[in-house]
Amino acid sequence: MTTMFSTVTDKGQITLPVSLRRSLGITPGRRVAIRQSEGVIVVEPPPSLAQLRSQVRTEMDAAGTWGTVPQADGVWAQAATERATPQHG
Repeated sequence: MTTMFSTVTDKGQITLPVSLRRSLGITPGRRVAIRQSEGVIVVEPPPSLAQLRSQVRTEMDAAGTWGTVPQADGVWAQAATERATPQHG
């Protein structure tokens, strides 16, 4: 891993080196995630929709809930029933 340096401006801004932007697919206007981890600032592109779907599928498979339909209960079930019942009057 090559270390690169950037200067922080008066406004707290930095410029990401072009080689990093290209390798990560960070284009002008694209949002990035910024977090602190063990005293280090981590800047990364947010996951794509496909990556998020895959993560949800993996977690649901592990929990044994993939393919199941959650059951509505309480107020939610009552509201759904009321919406499905034709109102006359």
